[in-house]
Amino acid sequence: MAIHHVDIVHAELGDLVEELTAIRRPTQPFGVYVSRSDERGAELGRFVERGVFLEVFGNTSEQLAHEYDQYEPGSIFITVVDHARRVPAGTMRVLVPSPSGFKSLDDVLVGWGVPLPELLARVDDAWDLDRVWDLATLAVAPEYRGEAALGLVTQALLQTLTMLGEGWGVDRYVAILDLPVLRMLQWRIGRPFDAFPGVEAREYLGSVQSMPVWGSRRAWSDLLAERDPVLHELFFAGRGLEPVISTPEWDEAVAMVASVATSPSASITRRREP
Repeated sequence: MAIHHVDIVHAELGDLVEELTAIRRPTQPFGVYVSRSDERGAELGRFVERGVFLEVFGNTSEQLAHEYDQYEPGSIFITVVDHARRVPAGTMRVLVPSPSGFKSLDDVLVGWGVPLPELLARVDDAWDLDRVWDLATLAVAPEYRGEAALGLVTQALLQTLTMLGEGWGVDRYVAILDLPVLRMLQWRIGRPFDAFPGVEAREYLGSVQSMPVWGSRRAWSDLLAERDPVLHELFFAGRGLEPVISTPEWDEAVAMVASVATSPSASITRRREP
């Protein structure tokens, strides 16, 4: 009897999960793992990314490769794994400073017609692109979204993002977010983002309306510390999910990010034409 293709895929995913968990042997039902784009663990993140972007936005694997392949050298994958089912549950692709540049900033020129220097100047003159991270994708598998607006998997992804950012010293985030996702995040986690002045929501890669946004790590942290100490403890102290989520060794994960991040200054002027 032939083995179904889905069974083969699940077996391959299970093998990757086994590789990730072989050393630490976590006891929690879920775990977060941080991988460079050239590590096998990154394929768990890409699996979720491909599936969710096809489901939600109709993006094929070929389209995603066209959009993201040039940014692979600067990509870090944060992936939540379901240990019991041996499958990835959610992922975030973060672009750290590198000669590959930042996709969100490139695409504001392509899709909105705003050159990078003008875009940044509309906010202020305090930008340091060596301290910017681009939240390029955020994807959670359907069975892990649940009824809550901010589920366990999304919380774990955001906690890892902020803990790595704290350790590495990120100053600002940029992203282009689907409006429903943006509104959910703004409502549930203390308005971490601001719109770029004069840049409106528009169609983007299958999303009916997406918005280019930016955020200050320090301003977000200060706001949560004042208004929601529980969320601040979760995101900026890394405490609150321990019973159900195994987290990376933060110092090791930060060092791995530092090994990928290089100055993007050489690529600032290399932008795709509208």
